[in-house]
Amino acid sequence: MILYLRNETGKTIVDIELWTKTEYESDGDKHSFIEISCSIDIAHYSFLLLDISNQSPDKLGQAIADFSELSEIRGWMWENYFMVKKNTPEEYNGVLTEVRKTLDTIGKRYNLRLIED
Repeated sequence: MILYLRNETGKTIVDIELWTKTEYESDGDKHSFIEISCSIDIAHYSFLLLDISNQSPDKLGQAIADFSELSEIRGWMWENYFMVKKNTPEEYNGVLTEVRKTLDTIGKRYNLRLIED
């Protein structure tokens, strides 16, 4: 699944991909687990920051922190979400729910739409 945060003109600011990955061991066994990646479009993100600094300069630090957090979402998944449980395909919906919550919160804060593909 791919989740996007897009601005009012449909430009993608953030794109997060969540999938189940399977690796095969040398003995033929396979190991499946959840993976996640985040991409932030630097041009569209920069224009968003310019808009924020013009409209609400006091929110600029929060915006930088929010998008920095998103850029580290893979670390969050491995170091926080899977700190107390095993990374298995059965956890996919749990990770997806948490990612949606985070994107929804950030999206509302900066007037961005959450789109799923």
